[in-house]
Amino acid sequence: MNEQMATPAVFILTGFFLILTGSALFSRSAERLVSRFFRGHPRGMRILGILSLSLPEALLPLIAFWTPASSRAEGAAGQNLDIGVGAILGAPSFLLIVLWPLYLYRTRKERPVRPGQLQKEIPLLLAALTIGLLAGLSHNRLLHLLAGCSLIVLFAWILIRIRPDAGENDDHEKTGVFRPVTDSGLFLLSSALIVAGPRLFLSGLFSFQHIFPGATPFWISMILSALATESPEALALFLFLRRGKIPLGFDVVWGSISFQLTVPLAIGLSFSPWVLTSRHLFIGGILLGVLLVSLAFARKSA
Repeated sequence: MNEQMATPAVFILTGFFLILTGSALFSRSAERLVSRFFRGHPRGMRILGILSLSLPEALLPLIAFWTPASSRAEGAAGQNLDIGVGAILGAPSFLLIVLWPLYLYRTRKERPVRPGQLQKEIPLLLAALTIGLLAGLSHNRLLHLLAGCSLIVLFAWILIRIRPDAGENDDHEKTGVFRPVTDSGLFLLSSALIVAGPRLFLSGLFSFQHIFPGATPFWISMILSALATESPEALALFLFLRRGKIPLGFDVVWGSISFQLTVPLAIGLSFSPWVLTSRHLFIGGILLGVLLVSLAFARKSA
């Protein structure tokens, strides 16, 4: 058993390292690119966060759903859905249950950042998550595809409607001189690492699926994928708050939340059978509850 567990552990740790390294390099190069073209506008920071920090979250379930059943243990053909759903629900769970309360606690004495925007976004995210969960009760593929398309539209609408608070752009800090060759090279290298990391990570999870069949792969995927893919967000949030860059911290954590509750769900709806079980719906219900509490907080802060 120890030898059986050693190989998947190596895959998971290596994939974890590649994801973190790739995200760090991606953030360093993409930040200059976005700063150059968006001048610190919060929409630009959202796009930066999506590009540099959220790609692994989108890749993990996609790779899980596309991995052929023949490459895994016999009898485990349906559990790629469990691993993919675990990756999809794990990231927003970590963001909403850990990072978002941490952000609110650390900024409790400061003026709330864009409460009006939260009041507009949260109902859309509630709708997106509800659509994803309800669609999981049906086997209708056309319904799944239509639901996935609607989530992409909701995400685009959220991105378009982002507006900065008065004077927010005045505090924008230069990110350094843009170096086309160096920054482009880092961009490409980090992209390769972010693509390779989730593949190794999923290989380890599939091996654990063989050793521990049943519900375990879902919980392993949900917990470990969240730790792997949300560590860059956690580090970025900590650094921004430490420097007093509260709007940037908000854009990192809330931008990731809005992405996680739309695009990965759309991937699951479009590229998997997306038939959810009680444990999937239980986690989804918790996320809906946290969003409702956040909406009440935003209305109180406005």
